[in-house]
Amino acid sequence: MKKLIGLTAIAFICTNSLAEIPVKNNSISFNKLPTQIKEVVQSDYVDACDGMTEDVEMAIKNPKITFDKGFLVNVDFNGDGLKDYIIRSSEVTCEGAYSMFTGNSDGFIDIYFQNKAGEYDHVLNYWLGREGLGLEKTNEGYRFSSKYNGSYLTWDKSINKFISYYGPEKRKDILDINDENSTTSQTSTEIGNVLKTALQ
Repeated sequence: MKKLIGLTAIAFICTNSLAEIPVKNNSISFNKLPTQIKEVVQSDYVDACDGMTEDVEMAIKNPKITFDKGFLVNVDFNGDGLKDYIIRSSEVTCEGAYSMFTGNSDGFIDIYFQNKAGEYDHVLNYWLGREGLGLEKTNEGYRFSSKYNGSYLTWDKSINKFISYYGPEKRKDILDINDENSTTSQTSTEIGNVLKTALQ
């Protein structure tokens, strides 16, 4: 089954279309992505947009999916010398359902750490409010931060955990590495879980 999914993902990447959905990619070239990350793009985004065509109220029957420049980022977020992948749901749109990957927010940040075997572990699904977190390089490595209210998300190498600071509430949370089904929210874990379920 995994081989079949991988082949489907590769077919999508090579042809830039699947199930007759037009794909516009302004992000990292899909041909350069590891299979695990291609499969995430395929299942969580392309297939989801394709599924919208089954909605009888959908005005567009052949929606185009667009991946913007910041959709995929390949940096060493945790400072272990291996490049990781970060996916931002706010940087992809499905024509006719423009907020399907964000809701009324800045969407999700999904982080995949590369391990020593060269595979990628999904370590965090981070639900954003509307703080405008942007990725920046600092002396300590990379972090997401807001120029509006001091909110940030970073990796603390000394404890091997994520640190999340939510400026409006002056709340600091220490976040463990999570499994595939985990969702951590900047504002509310409950709201994040509800939206994640809605987007699946």
